Amino acid sequence: MKPLTAHEPCLDPQILEQAMLWMVRLQSGVSSDAEQLACQRWRQESAAHELAWQRLTGISQGLREGTRGLSAAGARSLLEARSLPSRRAVLKSLAAGGVLIATGYGVQQRTVLPTLFSDYGTATGERRHWSLASGLALQLDTRSALDSDVVAGDRVLTLNRGRVLLEVEQGASVSLRTADARVRPATLSRLVVSQQSTGTLVQVLKGAAQVEHGQGARVTLEASWQQRYSSSRAGPLVPLAVGAEAWTQGLLVAQRMPLGELLAELDRYRPGVLRCDPRITGLQVSGSFSIDQPDASLELITQVLPVRVQRVLGYWASVVPA
Repeated sequence: MKPLTAHEPCLDPQILEQAMLWMVRLQSGVSSDAEQLACQRWRQESAAHELAWQRLTGISQGLREGTRGLSAAGARSLLEARSLPSRRAVLKSLAAGGVLIATGYGVQQRTVLPTLFSDYGTATGERRHWSLASGLALQLDTRSALDSDVVAGDRVLTLNRGRVLLEVEQGASVSLRTADARVRPATLSRLVVSQQSTGTLVQVLKGAAQVEHGQGARVTLEASWQQRYSSSRAGPLVPLAVGAEAWTQGLLVAQRMPLGELLAELDRYRPGVLRCDPRITGLQVSGSFSIDQPDASLELITQVLPVRVQRVLGYWASVVPA
């Protein structure tokens, strides 16, 4: 396989996953002629689709070795289990058989890998909702990954990255773990939990939640409050941020938010790279911005602040002084 250089364009992680699923399907021995044609049409839809396919073709020998060992039922498990625990196990087994994912060919590995190897996951710009039989509903924000297990009759969720909205019905028993804390919502609760580089943010919209952090310290968060936790300490208890769940409706609500922080949020929903000139990161912004159309939100920002957007091939965008 020809080594790829740093100049090769990155791929949208969602397109990469689509290409991987097509390749697994076609090389699993369970695909039909109609599926072969559907894959061909998908490749022809855009240059990005074909590029993703060609890059995966470069490691197709490893992929064939990984899928050849799967039974027809096993292949179907991979293709159908986008929201089942078996998806995690099947994909890990496939990778162990020789499927190389993301590493070495310019893909945003930090986004793709957690999504592919988790029970529930979202790609860039994607939000998804699930209702579980255990009386729990969850919605994942963009670039999020979550695992689900049942331990001694209790549902145990692990948020590997990103943000999740949890809705706990009457009688449901669930806990959620992050790298920094363990959260146990009370029944009839709604809360948002975010795994961030600065720690875990817990926001209680309704009901209450018990949070264990650090060396076993426990606090109870009531509705309309939020708190951030790191591995060593808990931050101050503060009122719930305005628009804490606006993302579930496709909006980002800013209230005197520094421009650098706002753009960092929009960057999570936009394929490619979004940068902010250090000279303007402190400009404050208020308003509601679409996360489903981040480029339109960038244009809106240029109408209310003395800034402009520089673009390179539509992929790399920089916000600079006007």
